[in-house]
Amino acid sequence: MSLVLLDEVGAGTNPLEGAALGMSLLQSFADASSLLTLATTHHGELKTLKYSNEGFENACMEFDEVNLKPTYKILWGIPGRSNAINIAERLGMPKAILDDAREIYGTANSKINEVILDMERFKQKSHEQVHEAEHYLKLSRELYEKVLIARRRIIEHGIEQRYRKMEEMSRLEAAARSELRSKTGQFRASRRQLSEIHSDAFEKETSKTPETESFEAIGGENAAKSLKRQVLAEKRAELPKVGDMVQVLSLGKKALVLKVDSSRGEVVIQAGNMRLKVKASDVVT
Repeated sequence: MSLVLLDEVGAGTNPLEGAALGMSLLQSFADASSLLTLATTHHGELKTLKYSNEGFENACMEFDEVNLKPTYKILWGIPGRSNAINIAERLGMPKAILDDAREIYGTANSKINEVILDMERFKQKSHEQVHEAEHYLKLSRELYEKVLIARRRIIEHGIEQRYRKMEEMSRLEAAARSELRSKTGQFRASRRQLSEIHSDAFEKETSKTPETESFEAIGGENAAKSLKRQVLAEKRAELPKVGDMVQVLSLGKKALVLKVDSSRGEVVIQAGNMRLKVKASDVVT
């Protein structure tokens, strides 16, 4: 594709002929799709090509009417307009001359320029609105990011709170287990102490009494044995209570009384892992 640049196409001759020549030339370039053409002109007729051929597009240089200077900004889609009479008015040319010039220029061209001016103003306002919309879009994106950050922090805070609660529950559970182990140890120590007390009591009660010693001292060994059997018989006659530690004569072991059946004279005992039912006469408290 080739690039064609035309400055003030059709100028330097009769405006009508120049405009006709320029339109014909640009039409031929447009028909040759391999040519990209940029043309500048003051001929109003060339501005109408856009509306008869989609291959054309209008553009103009933005003009600052306050400072009477171009802004060097391209406005796409808007045809340029002449500002000669307006500039002459700003420069102080007499009003009568300006009025005559506008009348000679023609009402139609004046209306066209007004339309072009309105289009320029609309274009400028559109640009301002676009910039404003972009500004608010940027603000909305920043706000959205802040909302996401706040949401993430709320979620993280909730997770942290749940983690702290779990830690507290674990701590309380560990404390409860420690307390349970302590109480269990105390209970077992109490049972051992109770067992030792029962054992000592049994040994004392089955040991020699002053009576047996006196009998033995005078040579009454048989009488001492008889007295000892009598003591054992009396102990057997006394039924133990549930929870008592007793000596099981047939086993030669100590056991814990679980149940007492006075009508049958039987006792249910726990000796280590064994649970037995024995006669009440077989246990000594």
